[in-house]
Amino acid sequence: MFWRSVVGKLSLTILLLVAFVLSILSIFLMEFFENFHIQEAEDEMLQTATKISSLVELDQERSFIEDMSEMLKDPSSRIAIYYGENDMWVSTSSNENVLPDGAWLESRDEFDEVTRRQHEIKKQVSLPDKEKEIIMVGAPVNDDGAIFVFQSLDIINQTKAQTTKLILLSAGIAIMLTTFFAVFLSTRITSPLIKMREAAYDLTRGEFNTKVPVLTHDEIGELAMEFNRMGRQLKFHINALRQEKEQLSSIVSSMADGVVTLNRNGDILVINPPAQKYIENWYYE
Repeated sequence: MFWRSVVGKLSLTILLLVAFVLSILSIFLMEFFENFHIQEAEDEMLQTATKISSLVELDQERSFIEDMSEMLKDPSSRIAIYYGENDMWVSTSSNENVLPDGAWLESRDEFDEVTRRQHEIKKQVSLPDKEKEIIMVGAPVNDDGAIFVFQSLDIINQTKAQTTKLILLSAGIAIMLTTFFAVFLSTRITSPLIKMREAAYDLTRGEFNTKVPVLTHDEIGELAMEFNRMGRQLKFHINALRQEKEQLSSIVSSMADGVVTLNRNGDILVINPPAQKYIENWYYE
């Protein structure tokens, strides 16, 4: 099977390692971009609230302040200007589904916090009845007033979803490329080993002229050269043994005396013609 081979094991190891690293990296990236998008939205909303508060502090006309607020706000956000003493103006919204009417009414405690303590706030507020979450940014103005900017998290969630999709797509492409290069690299590494295995099989059949091609100059290339050298040495020693055997056979055959070589089981290993003739005559008698 493929996964039991060296190519499969090496490819699977590389793929699992890269997949683990990419998974950890993707999680951290998605977490980072989620916080980044929220922080960017809060900073932009606070900047809008600061600009409007500067208009209020300059004692501009309400109509001018409200018109400028409509111009400065994001289409998906709403602005509430609290002049004090329950006097509040709320901007319109181009998309009621993004930020429904009455969303600011859920944040009366935050209104009091900004006007009483006179400091900026950035909060995420849940709207249970409307099953929505909004970001609320408040900035104090004068002594008893405040500027509030509301924005639904749906827009940020859409941006986060697009970012997550892009990160997952990049991770998927990276895994596909890693798989391709892992198989390619494993094949390049194991191809000489496969040729050595085939050459070793040829050596067991007595084909000592088999050579392994040296494709690289690394450790595998050195192994191929040593394998070829081993084949040459085996061929040399086998030829030497064959020559010694032929010489011994010639010496035994030329002897006038009969010579018989037996093993421990009594089987005849070597016998010369006089011994062969003697045994034949012995059997005949």
